[in-house]
Amino acid sequence: MPRYIVDGFVFHVNITKGRNPRMIYLRCLEYKRLGCHARAVIPYDGSVQDIKVNKPHNHPPDHTAEEKIVFLRELKEVTLKNPSVPSRTIYTTLSEVYPTAAREIPFDSIRHKMTRWKRS
Repeated sequence: MPRYIVDGFVFHVNITKGRNPRMIYLRCLEYKRLGCHARAVIPYDGSVQDIKVNKPHNHPPDHTAEEKIVFLRELKEVTLKNPSVPSRTIYTTLSEVYPTAAREIPFDSIRHKMTRWKRS
C-alpha cells in the first residue's frame, strides 16, 4: 500500500474514485490505533509536494516514520531472499543500518511477522 509522509505524519491511500481518477484520498495511518481523523488529498498524477491536508491530526508527528517504513521493507526483502538465515541475524544486521527504527521496533515485536514472511 503506498504511503506518503508529510512533516512526520504518515498517510495511506484510503480511496481512489472513478475510472479516470483525478484525486487520491488519503487517511492518517493512525486512524485505527489513535482514532486520528486527519485526511488529505493529492492529485492523481501529483507528488508529495501537492498534498493538501484537510483535517488536522490529534497526535504529534513521528519523525522516525520514514526510517521505520524503510527498515520494515528491508527486513521483509532480506527475509524473503534468505529464508535459511535466522531471523535474529537478519534483524541484528539491519538494525546496525537503521538504529533509530530498531529501537522503536524491537526484535520481539517483529519476530512472528518475520516467521510468516519465511513461510510465504
